[in-house]
Amino acid sequence: MASDSRALTLKLLADTADFQKKLAAGSKDIDSIGERASEFGKKAAIAFAAAGAAVGAFAVSAVKAAAEDEAAQLKLAETIRSTTAATDAQIAGVEKYITQTSIAAGITDDQLRPAFSRLVRSTNDVEDAQKLLNLALDLTAATGKPLETVTNALGKAYDGNTTALGKLGLGIDAADLKSQDFDTTVQQLTDTFGNFSENAAQSTQVQMERVKIALDEAKESIGAALLPVVQELTAWILENF
Repeated sequence: MASDSRALTLKLLADTADFQKKLAAGSKDIDSIGERASEFGKKAAIAFAAAGAAVGAFAVSAVKAAAEDEAAQLKLAETIRSTTAATDAQIAGVEKYITQTSIAAGITDDQLRPAFSRLVRSTNDVEDAQKLLNLALDLTAATGKPLETVTNALGKAYDGNTTALGKLGLGIDAADLKSQDFDTTVQQLTDTFGNFSENAAQSTQVQMERVKIALDEAKESIGAALLPVVQELTAWILENF
């Protein structure tokens, strides 16, 4: 009986020792899993923080772009109001035209607004300025000259000084430019260079620029949606600090 009891005791001790070994091994595995989980958690936290920072950076960039675009819109709107009898609806229409033209022609609104502003100061009419800007885009595409240079030349020619227009190399004799009326010159240029901008917009280089502009417009739209929140926060800070 004592022998059986001793055998049972030894078996229990052996089982206990084996259990402890397995428990220790299991504990190491669990610790290892815990360490890996902790490491993964740290990496995930960094990843999520980076994503959050990226989102925050995008929002800041979008708001900044929208604010700059808003300032440019207000500047052009003020120029139109001071030089024409355009209504608010017509001014809004000009902005829509500029956005559409920018994406269609692959030329940023940062270039189009000053160009339109230059032409409207000479024509004192929104529709006439728009027609001349369309022509300027064709001439820019045809000659490779900067849009600013072309619109300035057209504006001067509208005012009666055709010298700058003659220097663009458009194939019109300087004497003809001086003798014929401006409408005749515009028609002649339109017949020769019409659709140059539209055709140029189909090139791979310009199409890539058009995509970039479209994405920038989307970014500005997001920023514009966030502007009221930023304006409220800015007002609160200025009032309380």
